[in-house]
Amino acid sequence: MAVKKEENPTGASKGTVKKHIMSGEFSKVYLMYGAEQYLATFYRDQIKNALVNADDDLNCRVYDSDSFDLNTLINDSITMPFFAEHRVVVVNGSGYFDGSDPEFIENVGQIPDSNVVIFCEQKVNKAKKAYLAASKCPDVTCLEFKGLEKNDLITWLATILGDGGLKVKLSVPEKILDACGPGADMYMLENEAKKVHDYCMDKGVVSPEDVELLCSNAIEDKIFDMCRAISQKDSSVAISQYEDLLKLKKNVVTIMIRIEAQYNQLLDIKILLEEGKKESEIADKMRLSKWVVSRLVSLAKSYTRKELIAAVDACQEAMMLKTSGGLLGNSAVENLIVKLLATS
Repeated sequence: MAVKKEENPTGASKGTVKKHIMSGEFSKVYLMYGAEQYLATFYRDQIKNALVNADDDLNCRVYDSDSFDLNTLINDSITMPFFAEHRVVVVNGSGYFDGSDPEFIENVGQIPDSNVVIFCEQKVNKAKKAYLAASKCPDVTCLEFKGLEKNDLITWLATILGDGGLKVKLSVPEKILDACGPGADMYMLENEAKKVHDYCMDKGVVSPEDVELLCSNAIEDKIFDMCRAISQKDSSVAISQYEDLLKLKKNVVTIMIRIEAQYNQLLDIKILLEEGKKESEIADKMRLSKWVVSRLVSLAKSYTRKELIAAVDACQEAMMLKTSGGLLGNSAVENLIVKLLATS
């Protein structure tokens, strides 16, 4: 028996947002959630911007996971607009719909027609009371975003690449998709497309060769961002970049090898900088594009030579521990990141 393909709810969710904006008839509460947070955030802002001006701080309140409080939200959601037609309350990453307290949904009827509350959540639990109550409430619209279909992604990337009148060869958007891999979210794809766009501004056309030069190694970009976060002692970003590498289906040993290679490269550049070499000379010596060298030079300057030597040593020790049967799996890289943070 053929397996029925699971329907992607993203198209219907996009259509609902468009319909509500065009008609001017909004729900009192929106729950936007799903694996593709780029889309959930984008359509959250579409509704918010249709209701209040971007600079209207009096009639737009925003809560995140740290500032979210249920009682405050309930009071804020029933506060009338101040010399405006609408009041919007945005709640990001509260985790409310992963729980069993339906109190807010049960009080939705108290929200005046002028007010709209928008939840933007990455995770919901459809078996818990909060979500079940929301899904049955006529004043709540639940919108799930799982991502765009391939053809829609290609069209979206082409729009980003062609901004400002750049010509884009037909195979370029799909080449970016291939370079980033199946685990890439839309934030990563947008970053890669903008990077290619900016690189090609002067020549006026984007070709597949540009993608090969800049995007074929998405893992290197993640390693670079990880090293930059480590230099800034930002552990949360460093771990986030590592988690993105896992989404790209890279194994632990490969990641550790690439981290060591990155620090070796940064050490080489640091030494050349101390010798008084210019970026153009470094690019020639290391056989790298000037654009890549510019990024690496900026990162190398954020470290001291001593810190880079210590980082290379930490990478080598971590690899020896891993190959000798020490720490296993993800713990090996996570332990390495902790050591690198300590050396920076």
